[in-house]
Amino acid sequence: MSGIGEFSSLTWDSAAWIYSVIIGVVLVRYFMFIANLLQEPKAIKFYYPYLALMLSSILVLYLGWYTAKQTYTGMEGKALMFAVRSFAEAIACIAGLIIVPQDKLLEGFFDMKSWFMKVKKAYFFIGALYFLLLEMQIVLMQVASLLTTEQLIGGSVFLVIMILLSVVSAFSKNDYYLSFHTTIGIVFTVIQLSQL
Repeated sequence: MSGIGEFSSLTWDSAAWIYSVIIGVVLVRYFMFIANLLQEPKAIKFYYPYLALMLSSILVLYLGWYTAKQTYTGMEGKALMFAVRSFAEAIACIAGLIIVPQDKLLEGFFDMKSWFMKVKKAYFFIGALYFLLLEMQIVLMQVASLLTTEQLIGGSVFLVIMILLSVVSAFSKNDYYLSFHTTIGIVFTVIQLSQL
């Protein structure tokens, strides 16, 4: 009798096309939204935290896309770690899709601030879940001796800070705080992209 492990295909080769299609669909949704705003100029009330959040989400998706092969290849044969990372990527895509409004909302006046305030609780709580899953991943990587204790501590401190920032942002209505948090997201993602 054969075990399920013989049928498992938790490898980058089997996951790559699914991963690429999902990330690609989310990015296309962003590009369609931006193109829609540019093709038919409407009355738009711009709001920096929303724009910064969109840019940060796009950069996170690109970062995931360009680092996926190395990340997933390093996790092959480690089913739990592979599953946690896959779930984190799915959560990032869901969070990214929450930000983009439905097309019908763009037919008239589009107030970025009111849309942002409407979706921010869902976005930031899903973002906190994403960071929690990344924390689980680095703990599993340390258990598998893929990280040093110093890397575990540094990564954990960073992720706990991001979780706390996300929870506070979910309830905050302070424009300065929201601008600060969304700008931090851009800065850290750009730093990671610059190291590719």
